[in-house]
Amino acid sequence: MITQHMRAVLTAILISLVAQTAFGAGGESNYSLESQKPSGYKEAVALIAGEKYHEAILPLKSAEKSAQNDADIQNLLGFVHRKTGRLDAADGYYQRALEINPKHKGALAYQGELFVMRGDKVAASANLARLDEICWLGCSEYDDLKKAISKSQ
Repeated sequence: MITQHMRAVLTAILISLVAQTAFGAGGESNYSLESQKPSGYKEAVALIAGEKYHEAILPLKSAEKSAQNDADIQNLLGFVHRKTGRLDAADGYYQRALEINPKHKGALAYQGELFVMRGDKVAASANLARLDEICWLGCSEYDDLKKAISKSQ
């Protein structure tokens, strides 16, 4: 039987792993410690981990109000909007994340996946080339986007 304490520990581990791997690194540095993120961010990450993309929008919008220049939040807003079929909104959030941090690996990869969804392989390949420059030792964001482009051909 899982106790409430064990459930809390498992949830914290899951959130940490999701923030570090599933959403891509934040460019020059990995995602900031969640304790440094505004209210709503941690809740949104947990909802995204549970594939509750619609439900993650509200806490992310709340976090955005406190941290409008946080590329991680903009990237996740793009992600949840893309996952819910709001491609134009997703594109705007990815663009904003990349204005804040042009080397945000997660935003480059997810924007590239959006380009693939729209059939724009040239733009997706341009993002892949940017990731290749940033990830000179390799990174999962490059691998994921390369796979998405390959699958679309």
